[in-house]
Amino acid sequence: MLVTTSRKPSAKSRTLCKLLSRFTASRCISRGKMGMQELLDFTEGNTFIVVGEYHGNPGELSFHDNEGKLLFSIRFSDRYSEEIDSYWFPDVLPVLTGEGEIAEALESFFHFERVESDRVVQLPQNSLVMAIGDKEIDFMGSGKSLFKFNIKGFKKY
Repeated sequence: MLVTTSRKPSAKSRTLCKLLSRFTASRCISRGKMGMQELLDFTEGNTFIVVGEYHGNPGELSFHDNEGKLLFSIRFSDRYSEEIDSYWFPDVLPVLTGEGEIAEALESFFHFERVESDRVVQLPQNSLVMAIGDKEIDFMGSGKSLFKFNIKGFKKY
């Protein structure tokens, strides 16, 4: 899988692209002048996420299949923890927890293991958890919140 930016990304969008790629064990590239066909060639048949902007800040994630078809998008505002600057991302795949349409869409896209919310405390110390609710997505590492998305909108295509 690949995480990329829009054509002229801000520094905040590039940072979010890197964080998402580390969290999901994906590759990250800054798109630049790359068109959609070039991007598809670069992904080598894998799915990809485009980090879009709203008023110069990251504000949308567009989830595409391996042929470039837009599957769904999430509009959001983001918040970062002070922990993120010193956090080391372990080489483990995250698990998902949560219910609802957004959780189901993310589970089908990422194919990460899904656990019940009461089992999260039983996971190993270095686990990465994507906790999904109707209004926010919390990206957690080692039991602490690293960054969050406050969800503004969700749309399936």
